Amino acid sequence: MMGMVKTIRFCSGRFGPWDVDLAPSVYPPRRDTELICKTLSKIEGKGRKAVEIGCGSGVVSMALSEMGWKVQGYDINPYAVACSRANIEKLGYSGSVSIHEGGLGESGWRIPDDVELVVWNLPYLSPPKEGEPLLEPIEEASMSDMGGKGWSFELLEYMRSHGNENIVVVALFRIDPDSPSKPWDWSNSGWSCRIIDSLRMGDEKLGVFCLWKTGFGIPAVRVDSCESTMDYSVGLPAEGWQRIVADNQVSGRGRRGSRWESREGDLIASWRINREISELPSPGLLQMSIGASISNLIKCDLKWPNDLVSATGQKIGGILIEANSLERGFRLGVGINSTSRTVEGELCHGWRDTVGELPRNFIFDCVDSRVSTIIEKDDRIPDNSPKSLQIDSWKALSRLLSRGQEVGYQGNECRVVGIDSDGFLHIVSGGKRKALSSTDGLVWEFGNNVVNE
Repeated sequence: MMGMVKTIRFCSGRFGPWDVDLAPSVYPPRRDTELICKTLSKIEGKGRKAVEIGCGSGVVSMALSEMGWKVQGYDINPYAVACSRANIEKLGYSGSVSIHEGGLGESGWRIPDDVELVVWNLPYLSPPKEGEPLLEPIEEASMSDMGGKGWSFELLEYMRSHGNENIVVVALFRIDPDSPSKPWDWSNSGWSCRIIDSLRMGDEKLGVFCLWKTGFGIPAVRVDSCESTMDYSVGLPAEGWQRIVADNQVSGRGRRGSRWESREGDLIASWRINREISELPSPGLLQMSIGASISNLIKCDLKWPNDLVSATGQKIGGILIEANSLERGFRLGVGINSTSRTVEGELCHGWRDTVGELPRNFIFDCVDSRVSTIIEKDDRIPDNSPKSLQIDSWKALSRLLSRGQEVGYQGNECRVVGIDSDGFLHIVSGGKRKALSSTDGLVWEFGNNVVNE
């Protein structure tokens, strides 16, 4: 094999330059490797333990070592194991990196209980169709995703039985075109799923995601009844991921202190966010981006600034943020109807009108993971960029506008043209562009249904 080995130079940001040796069947460091390394450069290790699945040439394991992690790398390809070991010894990382043969799905393979970070450049080539040429068997195993739900789902299933709830997974997915492995499988299974960076390579778009068990094992507080979940959340602990979900709420409130009427089976939940509001994007943008994520979940529309509505304009739910100078952080409330009803003479819809008979606990877990994805903090998880939240918010609002949604402002027709970094709505009215911070004078017309704000 030694006569067939080639040497390539790898350098990415703070990592390298490294001259790494590769056998023909070993996956070489490429732009996807650089993308993972770019994410790892934002994560501090502080002597903790990490695992890399599919270590290939050993480059990512060495990058983890540079960031302070004690690393165990694994690969099912014995040539990759040999190359990684040789590269790690040659480049001086033997003291902090060890390489082993094995991987997910093999008998006896497991992630040690004290590991706090798992990294995997997931195989993302679609399995070959009948009649298409095959790779060599070892290359096929290391580069191609499995059929069905993919290797990502296999890892998710494994993590369900893993005893350590403090693990963060950093994984690279192909997000366009779809591959069998999908990050959204995690967000629908009680895990938070934050995209950190992405890259388009020709016809493919790749994304690096941080995945973690929402709340890192801190359970939600569940009560039969309370006056208001927003008020109740004030008394939750002042650290960690804290939230309350109630079966019944006596005195719920919405925007501008309006009364929020709920019924049995609805989602009524609030979060105490133990982060300074200055650490995060503006409250207006947070409301919009959380609304955008929930609207994708329950397949409804998002109406600025914080309403979840049906295609015909009936309200389904809303998002509310409150803060005061006497408490650290802020509180966030989400209310979503489960079924249709009439409130003060107005017809409202519920998630059963859009996604069917999904149980409330499932809806809560999915909403919880989506709120966490945008807000929860850990030193192994870089924060969302405000720009990405702004784009997601605009995409959700654009779905509503793309159907010819008419909007009026102060008695005149207007055109909605954007959302800024503060979450303000930008309109053009009377030939002038305006940034709206409140809904005063704004009218939404859903066919014959006119909604005055």
